[in-house]
Amino acid sequence: MLLRLGQVDFAIVSSRDAALQVTKSHDLNFAHRPQLLAPSIICYGCSDIAFSSYGDYWRQMRRICATELFSAKRVRSFSAIRAEEVAELIRDAAAASGQPMNVNHKLTALLNSIVSRASFGFRCHSQHAFVETMKEVMMLASGFCAADLFPSLKFVASISGLASKLKKLHRKVDEILDATIKEHQSRKSEGDEEDLLDVLLRLKDDGTLETPITFDNIKAVILDVFTGGTETSSTVVEWTMSELIRNPTVMTKAQAEVREAMMRRTSRDFGEEVIGELHYLKLVIKESLRLHPPLSLLVPRVAKEACQVLDYDVPAGTRVVINVWALGRDPLYWGGDAERFRPERFEDGEVDYKGSHLEFVPFGAGRRICPGMAFGMATVELALAQLLFHFDWELPGGGEVNTAAEELDMAEAFGASVVRKEELRLVPVLRYPPPPPA
Repeated sequence: MLLRLGQVDFAIVSSRDAALQVTKSHDLNFAHRPQLLAPSIICYGCSDIAFSSYGDYWRQMRRICATELFSAKRVRSFSAIRAEEVAELIRDAAAASGQPMNVNHKLTALLNSIVSRASFGFRCHSQHAFVETMKEVMMLASGFCAADLFPSLKFVASISGLASKLKKLHRKVDEILDATIKEHQSRKSEGDEEDLLDVLLRLKDDGTLETPITFDNIKAVILDVFTGGTETSSTVVEWTMSELIRNPTVMTKAQAEVREAMMRRTSRDFGEEVIGELHYLKLVIKESLRLHPPLSLLVPRVAKEACQVLDYDVPAGTRVVINVWALGRDPLYWGGDAERFRPERFEDGEVDYKGSHLEFVPFGAGRRICPGMAFGMATVELALAQLLFHFDWELPGGGEVNTAAEELDMAEAFGASVVRKEELRLVPVLRYPPPPPA
């Protein structure tokens, strides 16, 4: 589908075949990003990974992600952090057993603490201020920006007032990051475990990079880690819990699997090796990602040169957007029950979310696939498994579980990511005691 908005052409991709050509056949041609107003201001001139234009700098940073920041070894090295923070979440929920709990707030705090400790080695003292500031940024950056639709009219950004608002928010974000990096450097001792900031500072100073990086570049990457690792992961867990409440049979089956895996162990330590045994829980997460991808529309790509996609001419400069939401609900790929939450559809294990199956690309595909996917999903799986093991879950007000489908509002909010319009509130009922504090 072609949309012309202002001076810009958008090609909207909503089929598997078209997505295949964009992310595989013509991946190099579509690996570029448009220079949008919000990320240009907030992300230090688009020097992050998500919005950086394709070229030497982006290739270098992508390689650093794959080999240093989010390698399998690095993700495993943060397992103790994940375990400690999830255990604290479980203790907080246990203290509120029988009382309504704002699941969204708890999950956001959990993910922010994990990302902060993985990035800096400690919880950011300005965590709340940072989260609130980034929420403002996301709201301003959502939807269509007039300045982005009329790129030749440079004055539009100024008269709309958006540029000045974004610059003010950027100053807040920059102050928080500067203070946190300064604290990190004052705290660091020889022999401490290397965190993500350590990696970036080491690479900046050792002189081995083909394209030197600056402090601003490092802050841009850390900003990506926070925004990608916090809201998207907490959104996945919140939507999954929402669907489980609406589908009590699925909830019971997922809980039974987790509890059986734990009962086979003499210790109640919920190590990440348990996650490898939770086949059905992983199907549940896949189904949640299918119906509720964190980004319903992937970050736009730009055609560097004119080409053809499904025999349609795509002129150079066209912004191409993959509609993940539509792909995940298309009956052509998912059958007549595409709108139904049914984890068993993934039972054969053939379809995954790692970019090989273009009808299911919640994290993108090709060169621009999300580099932090493994980092985020490790927390999603551990948090969900523990929430299901330790608690039964009910709706506030004592509503019957069988009527939950009618009672629970599943409306989506307007924004860059697909979050719930109404924050999820559930009542945890403790079944198994939480782990004691370390």
